[in-house]
Amino acid sequence: MTKYFIYVRKSTEGEERQALSISSQIDKAKEIFGNLNIVEVLEEKHSAFTPSSRPVFAEMIKRIRKGEAGGIIAWHPDRLSRNEIDASIITYLVRTNVIKDLKFGSYNFDNSPEGIMMLQLSLSQSQYFSSKLGKDVKRGLEQKFNMGWQPNMCPNGYLNVRDNKTGISIIEIDPERYKLIKKAFKLMITGNYSIPEILDKLTNEWNFKPIHSKTGKLSRSSLYRIFINIFYAGIIRYNGKEKQGKHKPLITLEEYDKIQLLLGRKGKPRYRKYEFAYTGMIKCAECGCSISADLKRKYIKSKKGYSEYIYYRCTHKKPSYKCLQPALEVKTLETQIDNILRKYEFKPKFKQLLVEMIERDIKENPNENIEIIKNLENNVKQLKIEKSNLTKLFCKNLISDNEFTIQKNDYEKEILNFKQKLEKIKQSDSKDKKFLKDFKDIIKARSNFNKADKKTKKIILSKLGSNHELKDKILLIKPKKWLVGVEKEIKPIEAQFFTLELDKKRLSKAKNEQLSSLCCEWRRGRDSNP
Repeated sequence: MTKYFIYVRKSTEGEERQALSISSQIDKAKEIFGNLNIVEVLEEKHSAFTPSSRPVFAEMIKRIRKGEAGGIIAWHPDRLSRNEIDASIITYLVRTNVIKDLKFGSYNFDNSPEGIMMLQLSLSQSQYFSSKLGKDVKRGLEQKFNMGWQPNMCPNGYLNVRDNKTGISIIEIDPERYKLIKKAFKLMITGNYSIPEILDKLTNEWNFKPIHSKTGKLSRSSLYRIFINIFYAGIIRYNGKEKQGKHKPLITLEEYDKIQLLLGRKGKPRYRKYEFAYTGMIKCAECGCSISADLKRKYIKSKKGYSEYIYYRCTHKKPSYKCLQPALEVKTLETQIDNILRKYEFKPKFKQLLVEMIERDIKENPNENIEIIKNLENNVKQLKIEKSNLTKLFCKNLISDNEFTIQKNDYEKEILNFKQKLEKIKQSDSKDKKFLKDFKDIIKARSNFNKADKKTKKIILSKLGSNHELKDKILLIKPKKWLVGVEKEIKPIEAQFFTLELDKKRLSKAKNEQLSSLCCEWRRGRDSNP
């Protein structure tokens, strides 16, 4: 009797979803051909579309050549092959009588010239079906991309949902995970948290459960991929192309670019054993290298124990330059920060007066950013015209496919960037309200700084200005413009305010006139330099 191998196959690719499961194929084969001499059941879980990609199939052919079996049982010819090369191997071995018989559960094969011809036609049809289906799938994905939807699986924070009207899969916010991912992005944007710290908060404090994880936990590499995924900024990618998606962005493109700078994109941020408050934001004024921190321990005999000292120093990352800047002890550094914050600290009564004046001024003179909105809208219109002209050049074959794709992606990003700025201005509070918030924060920053943790201290320092540098053990900061006005204009007015001695005597008519004059003087200064 002829010996047979039962060969069953099912890959995970899209065109294989409708095929019978492996267990069903085995059951059907044994049910129909149970009376035959079956040597072994061989299971394959690879696609047959590409030649020489199926190890079980290759091993079966070797064993047939050795004479271990002379026939193959399969559910259909497309289980044996979906490509020309493997199909030719099957038909050649049948024609040369190496394979003496083929049995199919859904196809009748006759080992004759006519039967071999029909087998070749069936295998060719399977190959054609796979190629056509693959082309149709790609066309469908391209169409979905052009409609503004990500063709493949969306990342954590979003869900693929079937739209009943169009019948396609669209992307909506995942109510369970979107807010947690957004909180993680906010922490990352501050620059005060490393990826391991954010991961710890997501996993242990917020109990975040990723949707696509087998372990039920988010890994460090997965969180890193989230932060570098431009999908969260509203951009979708497919086949080298980029465009604005229809899903709701979680962050703006500006915030995305800032995160990429923080990450460096040269490698994953490394976990540090000790966290220092001011690393990563101060530069050496002499050589331009970053300022790092060292923890030193010293045994104190009087205390009979060790004391810890933190020193901030230049990293000396430029071998060709010998930097001579000395290290600075953290207590000295924080004393300097405290002295800077003292410039913006006011006594309670005067502070209350300032806040009341700003609040009243906001109500009387609302600022709707009309000119800014108009400029942004004009920029969007102009970019759309330029993008349209680019398409015309492409249609006339005046630019290559590659140039068109690159320039089109740039236009898409610029248009989205302006749209996001426009939306941010329209939805956010006015500049005056932001000024009021910043002002309230800065006038109580000194008291908050003295009792804050490391991360809060870093945030307060960052709000003082930019270009933080150390030179000759002195911290240099380029203050924000409005803070210069606070120091130079409002501080002297505070001194004048307390010459009125409002806390000692009742407010007379003369003193009331003096106070009104003082307020007008301060408001004029604010109008000229808000």
